[in-house]
Amino acid sequence: MSIFEDRTSKLNRYEGAFEWAFEIPEVLDENGKYIGFDVIIGNPPYIQLQKMKDESEKLEFQGYSTCTKTGDIYCLFYERGNQLLKKNGILSFITSNKWMRAAYGEKLRRYLADFTNPTILIDFAGSQIFDNVTVETNILTFEKSPNKHNTLSCAVKEKSLNNLSVYVEQNSSYRNYDTNKSWVILSSIESSIKEKIEKKGTPLKEWNVTIYRGILTGYNKAFIIDSAKKDELIAADPKSAEIIRPFNMVYFLRY
Repeated sequence: MSIFEDRTSKLNRYEGAFEWAFEIPEVLDENGKYIGFDVIIGNPPYIQLQKMKDESEKLEFQGYSTCTKTGDIYCLFYERGNQLLKKNGILSFITSNKWMRAAYGEKLRRYLADFTNPTILIDFAGSQIFDNVTVETNILTFEKSPNKHNTLSCAVKEKSLNNLSVYVEQNSSYRNYDTNKSWVILSSIESSIKEKIEKKGTPLKEWNVTIYRGILTGYNKAFIIDSAKKDELIAADPKSAEIIRPFNMVYFLRY
C-alpha cells in the first residue's frame, strides 16, 4: 500500500463522522476547550460485555470504574454521560433495571452515589415499556453535582398508564441512595417494615447454610418457547395448553 492509499484509507474512516465543534459549538468555549452538555437524554444499548469478547477488554483498560466483566455496556454509558455533562448538568437514561439489584451493578451504584446527585428513579418492574421487548426497565435522572441523598423514587406496578407524571406524584417517596447495596424502591410503610426486620432478623449470609443457584433447566431451548411455538403445539395437541405457562412474553413448558 502506498503512502497516498494509506492516508486515503484513514480519511475514509472518518467520513460522515460527527464533528462537535461544527455541529454543537455551544459545548466549546471561545478557545475551543470542551465545556460540556447541559442535558443528556437517551436509551443506551443493552449488550453483555462478555459477548463483546476482545472489545470488552479494550473498554476495561480505558479506565471505566463502572466496568465489570459480567456487566452490561449501558453501565458505562452512565459514567461516560456524566463525564460529558457540564457542572450541574442533567442526565436522564432509560435502561434495563438490572443494575439496581444485580451484583454486576455494584460498581455503577457506587459511582452514582459518589459522583452524581440522583434526583428521580422510576422502576417499571412488571410493566413493559417497549413493544416486543421483555427487558424490565427504569428511568434514572441525575445531576452532575454532589449527592443530596434525597431521590424521588417510584415503582410503577400498573401494566398501562395514562399519565406517568400523575402516577409518580401519587405513588412516590424520597429515599437516600448512598451505597453500592441494592437500590430498592419502597413506600414509607414498606421501608419501616424493612428496617424492623433488619434490626431483629439475621441475614442469610450469617446463617450456617450453603446456598446454591437453585433449579436450572439445563437446556433452555427445550423448555422456553415463543408465542408462535406455543400456538403450534396447542394446535397439534390442545392438551399442551395445560403444561404451558406464560412469563414475560415467553412461555415455559411445565413437566
